[in-house]
Amino acid sequence: MKQFFLYRVLPFVLALFLLPLGLAAFQFLSHTSHAKSHATSHATSQEPQKLTHPEAPFKGTDLEVFDMEAATTAEIVFKAFKAGYPEKISEYGYDAAVQDWFIMVGEKKFLWAKGRILLEDEASQAEQWRHYIDYLYPTELVPPESFSTELIAEIKRTSDSDYRTSQKTYNLEFYHALYDGKTRSQLEQHIVSLRFLGKKVNLHEDLAAPLAAVEKEIQAAATNNQEVQDFVNKISSVEGYNWREIRDRQDRSFHSWGLAVDILPKGWQQKNIYWSWISEWNHNWMLIPLDRRWMPPQPVVDIFEKHGFVWGGKWLQWDNIHFEYRPELLYLQEHH
Repeated sequence: MKQFFLYRVLPFVLALFLLPLGLAAFQFLSHTSHAKSHATSHATSQEPQKLTHPEAPFKGTDLEVFDMEAATTAEIVFKAFKAGYPEKISEYGYDAAVQDWFIMVGEKKFLWAKGRILLEDEASQAEQWRHYIDYLYPTELVPPESFSTELIAEIKRTSDSDYRTSQKTYNLEFYHALYDGKTRSQLEQHIVSLRFLGKKVNLHEDLAAPLAAVEKEIQAAATNNQEVQDFVNKISSVEGYNWREIRDRQDRSFHSWGLAVDILPKGWQQKNIYWSWISEWNHNWMLIPLDRRWMPPQPVVDIFEKHGFVWGGKWLQWDNIHFEYRPELLYLQEHH
């Protein structure tokens, strides 16, 4: 009888007693594991990626560079394009089959290809092309009196005609897809005549909405800011589309896509507006003080940037009348 109780009854009683405790422990551990998993997933999806920088002696200038080979760079750059062109970029992600990041413009698939952003059949030739995004748009103007000897030497080196002509060119297929502009005749089907601050300008149709938003805010600012009103009153002309290559290079200017505007002021001869126009006789043009350069008012620059335009006045090779539509660069500036 005693053996029957020990081997048959007691195990059954212990099982009845321990089962609820086991279920409770299982539920607690499962809930904790799920909560941790959810938290990790949420943090990964919400936390913005950061660009990976090598040593950057020119930090805060347009000569600052970042690691174009890094996977985190591919992800944040494609996020930037998706944010900047939400109606054109249909998808981006990582393709395990080819072990590279990809981005879709409509039905066209491009690979990261070490930062060159190439069609799949061109990805193996990545090294012959220039990195698609090769600088970070500066957040602030860098006063020339703060330039180091090293920075001045680098500006001179990169602005030299021989250096510029020796540079690799960009593969433009990605931009062809974004703006349907592989040939001049193809692109000009998208060039429209607009009016901006009272001046006629020809631009790509994609700029109609952002430029209208810029104009509306500048006009509003001019009602209570005399500097902005004077800027508007003194505009001589606004130049836009012009099919041409960049001086000293075989790449196409953003004007040749209809994606840039030059705002020429009346009486600009009193100040300097573009580095290249004076570099032939002033080899220290990069040291010209900011107060000797024509500048649009800061509120005007801020409004342009708000709507996806970068200002050439922040470049070390400065072009102070120039604005071009690069919303992806402004996204990268914010998230790098």
